[in-house]
Amino acid sequence: MLPTPGFTGPMELETRNPKPETNHSKSSHRARALLSFCSYHFIDDGFADSIYLILPFIAAELHLSFSQVGLLKGVFSGAMSLLQLPMSLLGERVGELTVIAVGTFGLAGGFLLLSWASTFFSVFLVLILAKGTAAGQHGLGSSVLSRVFETSGRRAAMGTYNFSGDVGKVAVPFLLALLISWMGWRWGVFFLSIGGIAAGAVLWFLARKEKAELYAPKVEPRQKRKGIGWGIRDRKAFSALLTVGILDIATRTSLLTFLPFLLLQKEIPAAQVGFALTLLFAGGAAGKFACGLLAERLGIIPMVVGTEALTSAGILSLFWVSPTGVWFLLPFVGVVLNGTSSVLYATVAEIISPGGRSRGYGLYYAITLGAGAVSPMIYGMVTDLLGLTFSLVCIALMASLTIPLSRFLAKTESPLPSQN
Repeated sequence: MLPTPGFTGPMELETRNPKPETNHSKSSHRARALLSFCSYHFIDDGFADSIYLILPFIAAELHLSFSQVGLLKGVFSGAMSLLQLPMSLLGERVGELTVIAVGTFGLAGGFLLLSWASTFFSVFLVLILAKGTAAGQHGLGSSVLSRVFETSGRRAAMGTYNFSGDVGKVAVPFLLALLISWMGWRWGVFFLSIGGIAAGAVLWFLARKEKAELYAPKVEPRQKRKGIGWGIRDRKAFSALLTVGILDIATRTSLLTFLPFLLLQKEIPAAQVGFALTLLFAGGAAGKFACGLLAERLGIIPMVVGTEALTSAGILSLFWVSPTGVWFLLPFVGVVLNGTSSVLYATVAEIISPGGRSRGYGLYYAITLGAGAVSPMIYGMVTDLLGLTFSLVCIALMASLTIPLSRFLAKTESPLPSQN
């Protein structure tokens, strides 16, 4: 029965919305959601990787050992790892966008306090505050976008989201390197943090206008959720991805923590170390993009074996090349160092059910980031005892351990069944 012309109830409102307009509105909201969360990811990853530029200056000013440097990097990543899952669960209750926005303010505010910190203990506490409040960024952002693009375009959206973080890893440290060379590390960090707070405020104003249903967790019927647990559809496939992911991130965070000190040993000026790392991050951004595309054609196992083998060779080559050659080698090392993670992350959404992705992604990131937090602490102690060269050789060998383990990823090569 059709409603009368004078009827203004819910049924009429529904029938008067033509389908093309609804589809156009949905596409527009999807595009704005992608832009918003990619921008948050840009800021988060950019600030997070800027710590690699700052640590050598803090170490020189406070006369820190390698163990202390590793501890600072470890607690920075560890705070994110420990609070990853609680923040994901909090996002289910108060809204993912709220947790992400507050985390952005906390991260930038923490760097503001870092520009004033003058003791090891104060730096220690500030780093926990900065990264702890932003712990939910990756899991919640991935969860939201995987739901917004549930019906189509999810791989492209997730690839864009990951790529935006890598662009932030290039742009923000490069900007900080310019600021440091101009006004010193403390004032550079100060002005960078002011910019981050301002950008976070603008994004919060724009993103909160979006329809709430795009960000609301998708709740599956109880009968479908039974047996899914944390949203993991295939535990063996998840375990294989997790193991390789742990070794991959441990290699990456350990190398990035101590690479600046190797560059200083090769008599590269301290003011140029930031630009050298920018080349590495630029290669990493290109590597995530290119390796993700290649994995679609070649498969997961060949890409993991290739990127990890070349990562080991690239790290070892850093010892033998001249200071001039380092500038040409670093972008290549960045490509293979970050390439594996792109291959792994693209598969996570296929293993975790839509209704459990907030906590499923949170669990994955919590464990892998925990490994990334512990590894710099361990290698810091190894470096103090046995030297920087020995430590970096061990890091290179750790990357090669993923090669025999990659055969267990074979099960993830075939598409997993969809459960809607």
